[in-house]
Amino acid sequence: MQTKFNWILLACAAAALVVTGYKEMHAKPQPHLVNEASCTPEAIKRIDSITERAIQSSQCAQRAK
Repeated sequence: MQTKFNWILLACAAAALVVTGYKEMHAKPQPHLVNEASCTPEAIKRIDSITERAIQSSQCAQRAK
């Protein structure tokens, strides 16, 4: 019984990864403003896309230099 449950969890995790990967591969990142308000941790966390969040974080880090 435990083995069957583990396989179900594995299948759910794999499906979630496939869906997330597909969405990220086919989405074009939207540009975001880089200023004091948009570089706060809360503002960066509100960005839905993983890729857009990484780009914004990187641009804010470069701005801080």
